[in-house]
Amino acid sequence: MALSLAITFGFEYSTANAAPDRGGDTTLDESISGSDPFSPYGRQYALLSEELARYRALAEGDQWKPLSKGQPITPGSRSPRVAQLRSLLMLYGDYRPNDFAETNQKSSLEANVYDKSLQQAVHRFQRRHGLKADGLVDERTRARLNTNPAKLVRILNANLQRWKQLPKDLGPRYIIVNIPEFSLRLIDGDREQFRMKVVVGKPKHKTPQIATRMTRLEFNPVWRVPPSIALHELLPKGSSALSAKGYRLVNHRGRAVPFTRGNVAGVRRGKVTLQQKGGPGNALGRVKFVIPNREAIFLHDTNSKHLFKKSQRAFSHGCIRLEKPLKFARMMLAQQNSWNRPRIDRALMSSRTHGVTLKKPLPVYIAYWTAWVDEHGQLQFRPDIYHRDSSDAGTNRG
Repeated sequence: MALSLAITFGFEYSTANAAPDRGGDTTLDESISGSDPFSPYGRQYALLSEELARYRALAEGDQWKPLSKGQPITPGSRSPRVAQLRSLLMLYGDYRPNDFAETNQKSSLEANVYDKSLQQAVHRFQRRHGLKADGLVDERTRARLNTNPAKLVRILNANLQRWKQLPKDLGPRYIIVNIPEFSLRLIDGDREQFRMKVVVGKPKHKTPQIATRMTRLEFNPVWRVPPSIALHELLPKGSSALSAKGYRLVNHRGRAVPFTRGNVAGVRRGKVTLQQKGGPGNALGRVKFVIPNREAIFLHDTNSKHLFKKSQRAFSHGCIRLEKPLKFARMMLAQQNSWNRPRIDRALMSSRTHGVTLKKPLPVYIAYWTAWVDEHGQLQFRPDIYHRDSSDAGTNRG
């Protein structure tokens, strides 16, 4: 039975005591200003605190020893390093007591064999760290195994601090994006209704943490290209290449203007914008989800579907690309009878841009968690793609 995200991540809310309408976006830091610093932050905070105590004890003890360098360890291989691997996974909790009981009946030589029970433990560890669960202990897996417990303590501290920064009242229905996990969840009626992969911003174009609301959808959206992208990435390709892909320059009156040197200079001055017409070839895909915020971040479809096959998905300029945008759009409009599936399909088949305002704006939380406890009670870690753990941990030494 799947547990809801409200249980999994410890979110608590009361529809009878809803937070006031903020009329727009807010940073996560602003969302808790004036709140009681000693109030509880939900079940997830408690679970992470328990893990913090466990890893602190591990850091202060003398049992932890890193896995020594060597060739990749593969299932069936025999080496003293296998015993090191087994010990590490037992400390982390991936090598279970019953697995250990099996191995304990074997000789010390057999304990150096990478057997089935150890392979299962490696799979558990790899899944918990967002790695491909192939059982191969290569340099990437070894690096995660050898993360010093003291560093893991700092990572857990950083994530505890981030939980304090979320509003206590998330609402009865909301969307949450976890940047390092590259995932989006829709929570409805205290249950996880939907989950999909996402692509987030590159390290040099970080997706920010935001608490806002989804207010509008656009089918066949026009892409109004940010000046930095227009000037440095698109305009150098030339007017012919851009025109072939549906791009045009538009002045402040909304009129199309030619690709002259003066008009290109107008892009730099903010007098002219580069726009791409809506349709199948548009960089935003077939649908855009508007979430008002100062950073001009939104959710959208993409033509680069192949990126969802990658485990690490930080490729955008900051906006969030969705794996299943059309299904998501239908879910967003399910409570608006005038926008049924046939009407959505007709809007998609046309070349016009169709905007739909949501009758009930939906809370959206874009968060940054590199560690959390999942619905199975497993501590999950993900790479700190924006290198924020060290700075965030410094604000929560408790």
